[in-house]
Amino acid sequence: MKLIFIGLGIYFILWGIKRIYAENWNKGIEVELEFSATECYPGDELEITETIANHSWLPLPMLNIKFAIDRKMVFEDGTENTNISDKSYKCDVFSLLFFQRIRRKLHCTCTGRGYFYVEELDMVSTDLFMKNVVSVTRPVQQSITVFPQPLSREQIAIPYNRIMGSILTREYTYEDPFEFRSIREYQTYDTMSSINWNASARTGELKVNVYENTSCQEICILLNLENEGIWEYEELKEKSISLACSLAFQLMEKGVGVSMLSNGVDSITEEVLQIQSGSDENHRQTIVKGLSKIDLTKPMQEFEVLLEEKRNQVPKGAMPVLISLCKKEKLQRAYGRFAEECADFLWIVPLLPGMDCKLEFYDSEKLIRWEV
Repeated sequence: MKLIFIGLGIYFILWGIKRIYAENWNKGIEVELEFSATECYPGDELEITETIANHSWLPLPMLNIKFAIDRKMVFEDGTENTNISDKSYKCDVFSLLFFQRIRRKLHCTCTGRGYFYVEELDMVSTDLFMKNVVSVTRPVQQSITVFPQPLSREQIAIPYNRIMGSILTREYTYEDPFEFRSIREYQTYDTMSSINWNASARTGELKVNVYENTSCQEICILLNLENEGIWEYEELKEKSISLACSLAFQLMEKGVGVSMLSNGVDSITEEVLQIQSGSDENHRQTIVKGLSKIDLTKPMQEFEVLLEEKRNQVPKGAMPVLISLCKKEKLQRAYGRFAEECADFLWIVPLLPGMDCKLEFYDSEKLIRWEV
């Protein structure tokens, strides 16, 4: 009889421990995930710090932390604790005593452009006897923006020089009211607002102000990321994005205003990329971050349709530069009609060596074959 009571006592103790763990195992557990940087370029190394803290009296013999991130983030420990399919699923195991904190650093390399984020992680554990499995999901908000791969000046020399040559030949000037140069006699074609009344009163003759001339330069980059037929050319699309970014940066260094329109869809807002004209440092950040967040896996609008919808929003007087590996007839005709209203225009076709670049319905003199 005594053994029976001892057995029942042990049973109820074990049952009580199981109930306590089942109801309280995740209370007091603090989990943090932190990236060592919020912005980087392809090829840069990154640290992801996992911090696990147990603020309760219950020890956890096994705590499994799982989270998913884009597969372009490659972890240095290989596939030992990582399952890679559409994403990289990272899994790490901890053993926590009561009131213990553990910090672990994961080293990874950003292999490609994009906006990568971790929204939640899973915590999986067991009771003290490692028999019953329990789990819970915790929200986290960590993200990193990987910018497009920069291209060297030599890589984009041909399209850049062609664009700058067009700008110089079509450059026109206007008077800058903030750059005073001199005073001269009034002519019949001068406006009343240009008259300098103080100088006119002193001399007894009408005098007008003369201002310095300032050049007006602007480029509109049109980035089409549609497929060429049924083939997926992800490398060419990524190079097209890098080309658009690098061209914009070099043109802005020369004081050229750059606007941009693309059918690439933002991974967060799911809207097409449209950026107004500018050339300062804030504008550089707007362009590079906008291009970084383009998700090539999302469905894209046909560019000739987008061009028709947004044509009134393209700055007047700006030189359009189309970057498109897609060369279908409808696009050739649509861009030809759009370019008729422009003083000058250009089409850059990113291609792999050996690919054909013949356009039957477009002016070949306004075409650049850009091999990747």
